[in-house]
Amino acid sequence: MADCEVWGELTDRSGECRRFSARARCTIRGILGGVRQLQEQLGGALNEMVLREKEKQQLDAERAASGSDQEEEDEEEDDDDEEDSEDKPADQVDGDTPPTKRTRIQS
Repeated sequence: MADCEVWGELTDRSGECRRFSARARCTIRGILGGVRQLQEQLGGALNEMVLREKEKQQLDAERAASGSDQEEEDEEEDDDDEEDSEDKPADQVDGDTPPTKRTRIQS
């Protein structure tokens, strides 16, 4: 019997194309064996791709977290400034102007 080749291609998100092939006998069993070999090869390649993608996502998340931590600190400082101004009584203003009149709330 003659030999044949079973092959496939895997294209990742960046457009890189990888070819995989397996030699097999030109029988149903031979071709099925070649397909199993391709599955093993592709499975290994896909696992590598998944691991690289996870690592990339983790790095992106860490970068985003370090950037957002700085933004949160800046926002907290802004909030502290606003809180300080709210703690001051409303009637404390410049010495040139009289204090504002307070009204009593009846319940």
